[in-house]
Amino acid sequence: MMPTRTMDELMWTALTNTTFRERLLNGQRREVLATVNLTEAERRAVLAVKAETLETFAKALCQVGPSGV
Repeated sequence: MMPTRTMDELMWTALTNTTFRERLLNGQRREVLATVNLTEAERRAVLAVKAETLETFAKALCQVGPSGV
């Protein structure tokens, strides 16, 4: 997936905000994404990622295709 400014902001927030990061990784991702202005394709891509750490989340996100698969 090609990084966008919004995706960069999502990752920066996850890196710098512990609560946001924990919610992103612990099953509250849909709720967290409701606060971020993502395109539908970006939203699907983020929801498709399976990860327990921010590092694996970022790596997986880079490998997800634009359709979210």
